Amino acid sequence: MIYIVSPKNTAAIRAGLELKEKKTWAEVLPQLPEGYKPLPDDQVYVDISGFSAADLKKAIGPLKKSGVFWGIIDPKGTASDPASFFFEGSGDYIGRDLMKKGPGKKRFMAALSWTRDQRGHMDGQTAGNYAVKRKKQKLPAERFGGWKSIRSGTLGSFFFLFASLTGESNLRSLVGETSFSGIKTHLRETLQQYLGESGALLWMETEENSLFLIPPKSSNCKSAIEAALKIIINSRLIGIERLGLSIPVEFTFALHYGQTIFQSPGKTGAVISESVNYIFHLGLKKAESGRLTISDDVPNEIIARGFPDFFYPAGIFEGIPIHQSRRFVCK
Repeated sequence: MIYIVSPKNTAAIRAGLELKEKKTWAEVLPQLPEGYKPLPDDQVYVDISGFSAADLKKAIGPLKKSGVFWGIIDPKGTASDPASFFFEGSGDYIGRDLMKKGPGKKRFMAALSWTRDQRGHMDGQTAGNYAVKRKKQKLPAERFGGWKSIRSGTLGSFFFLFASLTGESNLRSLVGETSFSGIKTHLRETLQQYLGESGALLWMETEENSLFLIPPKSSNCKSAIEAALKIIINSRLIGIERLGLSIPVEFTFALHYGQTIFQSPGKTGAVISESVNYIFHLGLKKAESGRLTISDDVPNEIIARGFPDFFYPAGIFEGIPIHQSRRFVCK
């Protein structure tokens, strides 16, 4: 079943989708039924025009944890950064122009089918076969000329490093808005300092996560992996000395290799690519606190030659085999 959550525009959404019967291929509801538990083929879309920013975050939170396929409907085209929803785990975005045309059932099912088939939402046997057929990624032979040499709008290959600070409590509510802003600044400076030798570029930031681009060179990637592992090992000291926190914190890292259209930091709102979506999904849905999770698209030579004992196979995520770092015990 396709559920569309629209607190204030139920009738308008039904009309836009040409849903003449009360119960048909989709249901438009002010909210999901109490105690709702998603079935494997369910889809849940949220009409963002009916939510404040705070309420939208509350509505999306349970969907992210439930594992259900979820998407966004933006009938008024109010989202300034549609890509941000994909970074949070959304599987689809239906904007104003498409709503005017009236997307039918086929459009919704195509999004679900694409997510499962093209991005590897498959059962274990199929995913295993798919993974075996994957072509190993190769690093470009040409010299990397630096971030300033890349023209905006050009397609390039990069390493993507996802970083997130995790703790036992919600830091924002625990320390307050002003202190949290200071912590974010110190965190940004700390990550950039540790990742300095890797040539990392802080490319995107959300309230809770950071995404760095790493030059597509073996030595740069190895430096980034070393930095991530050092941060994980030193997380307690970093929390106390760098961030001024009295509660224990940990870091979650995820690493992927792929392609994306390059835009300068701060101008990435329209950037949507499979690689960018994947690294956010890997970091938000699969990577574990206190570990570095690496996709198999990162050339194996980087791990095998530099870190043979630090990582072990950890299954398949969205059709791509992954490795996890061993957990470090801090006493």
